[in-house]
Amino acid sequence: MICVEHLTKQFGSGAGHVLAVDNVSFHANYGEVYGLLGPNGAGKTTTLRMILGLLIPTSGEVTICGSRITIDPIGIKRHIGLVSASAGLYQWLSPLEILEYFAASYGLSREYAQERIRKLIELMDLGSFLHRRSVTLSTGQKQRVNLARALVHD
Repeated sequence: MICVEHLTKQFGSGAGHVLAVDNVSFHANYGEVYGLLGPNGAGKTTTLRMILGLLIPTSGEVTICGSRITIDPIGIKRHIGLVSASAGLYQWLSPLEILEYFAASYGLSREYAQERIRKLIELMDLGSFLHRRSVTLSTGQKQRVNLARALVHD
């Protein structure tokens, strides 16, 4: 579960400060899907950066799986997967190698990683291009690999 409470981010101080995020609160339970909508400059990316622990909030709190991001940022990142519009793949690695690499980086046991990867290959229908270099994949295939990469640690 993701719990965002009274999240605020201010850049600068005094008369020249910018209030990028102002008192945002929401709860997302396991299995729910949420989107952040708003015009350019509304604070969507800043909010995501604070949720991911990449930016420290001016005030407010983010809790993921019961742990506060400001207290255990490394531990919480084991529960987070991100697919961004600009996310690239290691072009000389195959989708299988990418999934194995990220499973290892999350500290998954070899046995669990192999089972998890097998399920993701089936779920994302990666089998037909599993051993091709990522540089040769279509945009849609790359997106499926990126989504599998973000979910490998589950």
